[in-house]
Amino acid sequence: MAKRSCLSDHSPRVSKRDYYHLNIDSLLESLLAVSDSALIEASFDGLVESRSAYSDQNEFIQRALHIGSVLLEVGKRYGRKLSSVHNASFWPLPPDLTIKVFSMLDTPSVCSASATCLFFQNCAKDPLCFANIDLAIPKVNVVVVTTMIQRARNALQSIKLVEVPPELSLNKQGKKSSILTRSCLGFLGANGGASGSHLKRLHLHNIKMMDNTALLASLSVCPSLVDLEIVGLDVDASSTLKFVSRHCRLIERFVFDLSKSKDSMGRLMKRRLFDGNSACEELVLNCPKITTLALKGCRLSDYNAHKLLKGFHELKYVDFSTSCFFSGSFLNKGDGNNLEVMILRNCSRLKKVEVKKLMKALLAGKFRLLRHLDISNDEDIAYNGHLEGVSAILIKQLLEQRPNFCLLSSPTSDASSSTSTSTSSDSSSSMSTSTTSDSSSSTSTSSSS
Repeated sequence: MAKRSCLSDHSPRVSKRDYYHLNIDSLLESLLAVSDSALIEASFDGLVESRSAYSDQNEFIQRALHIGSVLLEVGKRYGRKLSSVHNASFWPLPPDLTIKVFSMLDTPSVCSASATCLFFQNCAKDPLCFANIDLAIPKVNVVVVTTMIQRARNALQSIKLVEVPPELSLNKQGKKSSILTRSCLGFLGANGGASGSHLKRLHLHNIKMMDNTALLASLSVCPSLVDLEIVGLDVDASSTLKFVSRHCRLIERFVFDLSKSKDSMGRLMKRRLFDGNSACEELVLNCPKITTLALKGCRLSDYNAHKLLKGFHELKYVDFSTSCFFSGSFLNKGDGNNLEVMILRNCSRLKKVEVKKLMKALLAGKFRLLRHLDISNDEDIAYNGHLEGVSAILIKQLLEQRPNFCLLSSPTSDASSSTSTSTSSDSSSSMSTSTTSDSSSSTSTSSSS
């Protein structure tokens, strides 16, 4: 009689690893099928108490905690994955329109959106989302800036970097959490300067570690700049202006403010003096498209101020605030027929006789488009000095001839003494004057939009 073969001989062999997987799958399904958590708690308590030794009980508890943490992390990961799939299915916009929306957001908002789901994260990787980098926030360092420039690649249009005050950038341990080093813009020159060559707008504020060499190296790879702001950097005025005039010839808006530049010890730097007249002459010769010019904290002479007003034929906005060098003799020459706004705030050597000449020049038709003049001063010099001797009749005649003219001569506060270089042609300003019965008459002016 033939021997009957075993069924096990013909059944597929199951490896030990697969056997454990099958058991674990069944155990997880059984565990997750329990809807009453009280049963799980009671079973766990019984298993712990069934072990007599303390070491056995503790080992069992630690294993349970480990398995619980593993299940928690796995559940979170797959929950995010399912949410991403759900968002991709139910988000009303296709990826191209989502990228378009992200490109209109500020940089922190794009970063926050990319952290919500995988779909948004993939959309935020598009270079258009980082075409305009604005990092005027705490917790910014050179790694963050470099990463965003890398993501933007050839789509990069503008960069704004602002190093926040130390009291706003401290972490819980009291240490500074954000440092923008001198090489924070170094990647602009990578790949043959591909990113820097397309940059149109660059604003750098209060980056204490960026010196003259690092700044000029960054500007050398940005020949297409039309809007440049340099505020609070410890750099040389003369060499910076010469470098800008030679490498950024398309520039239309140039703000250069050294009035509040501080050294590494937090002390205000001494105001810079231009190297003769060559810096201003090169700027006028090589950058004829400038319409907005602010040179603050530089020891600008009357000759150079006159040369700038006369040389830039398209100049509409000028700010020579905090200059302690010129007397104002350039004002009565009438150069700058297209000038609309002139800011001479906190100019301590501005003479009252030159202000009076300016008023007469305005009545004679010079500066025919000028509608806003600011000669205010934090130390009340303008209020008691610049307008002293300017009769109320002269001011009244000016107002009758130019009803929308705005003259600011009252002392400025700390909030209003900050640099502001944006003008609106839609807003009209009015000036109200009042005289007192004191021996020295005072003029107060206000503007309304």
